[in-house]
Amino acid sequence: MTVLIENIPVLPLRGLLVYPSMVLHIDVGRDRSIAALEEAMLNDSRVFLLTQKDLQVESPRKQDLYDIGTIVKVKQMLKLPNGTLRVLVEGENRGKLIKYTEGKKYTMANVEVHEDAKNKDPETEALMRTLLSQFEKYAKLSNKITTETIDSIIDIDEPGRLTDLVSSHLPFKIAEKQEILAIFNIKKRLDHLIIRLYDEQ
Repeated sequence: MTVLIENIPVLPLRGLLVYPSMVLHIDVGRDRSIAALEEAMLNDSRVFLLTQKDLQVESPRKQDLYDIGTIVKVKQMLKLPNGTLRVLVEGENRGKLIKYTEGKKYTMANVEVHEDAKNKDPETEALMRTLLSQFEKYAKLSNKITTETIDSIIDIDEPGRLTDLVSSHLPFKIAEKQEILAIFNIKKRLDHLIIRLYDEQ
């Protein structure tokens, strides 16, 4: 199912990608990004996160950003002594950039929202079991993932949430993480992750 959100503030990210289902802190220092967050807090607390293709770009334009990102809800903002904002965000859905508007203070976007289906057919359930099995093998081999993390992921019964949390724990480069974010079809995403995990072992 897709819906359109209009004029949502855009927050560009450097060297970081947030999946739906993730909750994490982001430090924000750029003036336009701070203005985008302040605007979001006046409305429904949502911003559209788009990752930069090149870390070195200080003031990214549309061509410097990937066009698939994550709509997040801002849960908390804290101003640090150096003027940076530390923001707690919770990922909600994947989004595709439809229109990009650079305002004077911050950038806005019209975004096509892609919600993951919650229902599972037998094929999806089989892919989820295979992904969990591959993830457990990878976790044991890598020694970088705690048993608590493995246990929490095993308990997930939503396919989209499972793929996002597994992806967030894998040491992929930003471009690879972006590739996973851009797969809207849940079965294709599960399949892609199974193959990538198999390659990592």
